[in-house]
Amino acid sequence: MNLTAKQSNRILIHKNMEPVKLENSVEIILTPQFYTFLREELDIKFAYQAKQIAGSMFDDYLDTSKAYQYHVYKCDNAWCFFAYNIEEIDQFLESVGIEKHRVSKIYFAQQLESELSTPLLLSGNHALQSVDGIVTMVPKRLLGDEVAYSTLDIDKPKLKNGVSMGDSLDSFVSLKETIVLGSLLALLGTTFIVEGQRIKSSIANEDAKLTMLIDDNPKYGSSALRASILDKYKPIDTIERAKRDAIKDISTLLSAKSQLKSLTIDKNIVSADIMTQNANISKQVKEHGKAKKMKISGSGLNVKVEVQL
Repeated sequence: MNLTAKQSNRILIHKNMEPVKLENSVEIILTPQFYTFLREELDIKFAYQAKQIAGSMFDDYLDTSKAYQYHVYKCDNAWCFFAYNIEEIDQFLESVGIEKHRVSKIYFAQQLESELSTPLLLSGNHALQSVDGIVTMVPKRLLGDEVAYSTLDIDKPKLKNGVSMGDSLDSFVSLKETIVLGSLLALLGTTFIVEGQRIKSSIANEDAKLTMLIDDNPKYGSSALRASILDKYKPIDTIERAKRDAIKDISTLLSAKSQLKSLTIDKNIVSADIMTQNANISKQVKEHGKAKKMKISGSGLNVKVEVQL
């Protein structure tokens, strides 16, 4: 498969590809050689919730010595999870002549699943084909000599749910994004100057009020006394904030299929009993809780979670 920047606005990235020379920005589509894919039916409504547990979903599939990034989106009635190592991708792109700033978007070959019922021949000895709904690298020798290969134009499919290079690695920022970001920072700088002047005026008013209060209550003029009052109530404020955060984290485990039976708030622990509708939901609740560093226990459909304050 011969692709150059002049022929295509997208490049299919695989390990046997020929080096390319780019003059314009391109989108890249990663083959499964560069990512691990899972599709799971989860009782989760929002993508940010799915991404929170993405790491635990890949526990048995990834090399623990490497750092991975995760991409998640809704696909039909399930969630599609992708794990990839952006540093490895960066190194490979550089080896085939693709500069970081030329990459405007990253897509995954799984998003071409509907287009790959017929295998797409790659350079080398592999083809790309959808097997049971999962885009897979298939050795050419397994397909036989009589197979008819696809002539897919990868520029035509409308792809969604891409990843920007900047989202995966801070140093991967395109020129266009740099210009936009610079403009926004300049605008924010101006806003901060104006806001700073307003805050300065507000502080002056608050200082005047404080002076009046101290005049009316001379004993509070002592900084030592004020510090003593602050030291007295600060631990209380800290523990109460921790309780609210713990309750908020526990609430993310609840849904129509995982309901709260009881909630106990002690001095150092917030614990909850959650009743789930089936074993699959129970497993999801446990994995989500572990991802948030909660202590998980219980048996059957009952899940007990504890948060140390």
